[in-house]
Amino acid sequence: MIVNSTNKGWEIFSHSAHGLLAGNIAFHLAKKFQHLNWVATLTAIIEHDDRQLHFEEKNYLTEIGTPQDFLNEERKPMEIIKRSKRLLFEAEKKSTWVAILIIHHLQYIYSDDASKNKSLSNFLNKLGTVKKNYMKPYNLKSEDIINIYQIMIFADRCSLILCQHAIPTKKRKLEINKSIENKTYFIWNNDPNEVIVEPWIFDDTNFKLSCEYKLLDQSAFTNNKEFEDVLHKTPVKIKNWRFVKGKE
Repeated sequence: MIVNSTNKGWEIFSHSAHGLLAGNIAFHLAKKFQHLNWVATLTAIIEHDDRQLHFEEKNYLTEIGTPQDFLNEERKPMEIIKRSKRLLFEAEKKSTWVAILIIHHLQYIYSDDASKNKSLSNFLNKLGTVKKNYMKPYNLKSEDIINIYQIMIFADRCSLILCQHAIPTKKRKLEINKSIENKTYFIWNNDPNEVIVEPWIFDDTNFKLSCEYKLLDQSAFTNNKEFEDVLHKTPVKIKNWRFVKGKE
């Protein structure tokens, strides 16, 4: 989960909500980026971070009882493997195309962890074989997957920046990443309610995005169960953004 500390309390975005926002960003890309199996690609983007919150498996509180942002969590190899299997099981039910992109994403984000753990390394190597087998019916080459994956990492990073309130103030630009068409993309606020991406890679000159989150006014929690209960009972709020094409 993505946790922001605000004056009003803990602002929490689930990874599933973040994934849906990423999918919505990808959905608005210019038509030339929307290749043949576009719906399956959008599904992979939307679901790439699913199956994260599991209160019976993991403690989501810091040592002082505050909600823990995912960037501060200890990444344990066996937890990574278990969660990855759960994610892939659901992906494979829908489409091997979805599974291909999910596997590629897992290989990308966990490569450093795998270099330090043999079990995780073996797991990712096996997934690599599975990915190649899934690619055959579609006549996909490794280069094809890399190009398609650029859409995911652009949308994923852009969504994360929004959920983390990471856009700088005073119209300063923040690099999103180098991804689609091997270009470097930047994001900034034209005003508090308008977001600009440069270069502009969307068909519409402006569009609206939204994402659900929860605002917890309780400062700390005695245990994981209390946090789970409060999080579950807290009403949903909606964050809105308006993307606008800047003057290039």
